[in-house]
Amino acid sequence: MIRRSVISVLLVVLAVSVIGCGKKRYKTPADIKGTVAWLDANSALPVFPMGNNPIYMFFNADWCKYCQAMKNETFSRPEIIEYMNNHFTSISVVPDSIKSVRFLDQDMSGTELMKALKVEGYPAHYFFNMKGEVIGVRTGYIDLRGFKQLLKYIAEGYVNKMDFATFQESSDATVDTVWGDF
Repeated sequence: MIRRSVISVLLVVLAVSVIGCGKKRYKTPADIKGTVAWLDANSALPVFPMGNNPIYMFFNADWCKYCQAMKNETFSRPEIIEYMNNHFTSISVVPDSIKSVRFLDQDMSGTELMKALKVEGYPAHYFFNMKGEVIGVRTGYIDLRGFKQLLKYIAEGYVNKMDFATFQESSDATVDTVWGDF
């Protein structure tokens, strides 16, 4: 009798589990724990360019307060994570940690990489097309609105139609900074 009861309970639990699998589970803020899918410079640069999306290189340093602000205030936002992961191949470059890396068929140190790309300071934001050609560069901290506009400008092809200042004046540059949408 007890054995039959245990089997009945297990069957009910199994049935509830199977029925529950078909329901859509809505995410709460506690469920969103993703991060930007950063590629490490030491592994990504030797095979550069790669992927089917524009490439975003974030030059940063652990000691740079503006780099940390970008990481903590911008790259941690769910809409930024989702947009970057869907529209970009993202590479985090910490030149201080690069002793030697192969980039565009040349071996170079982190300092030499910065010189080759003419990085002027931290943080530096480099955008490349799928061929590996530079299509945009910004240096310094970028506020949320400006960063969203920059991502949209590159990812949605406006970079091929107009300069960034003109884009910012257009209605296409409207982005949300309150509700977490683009």
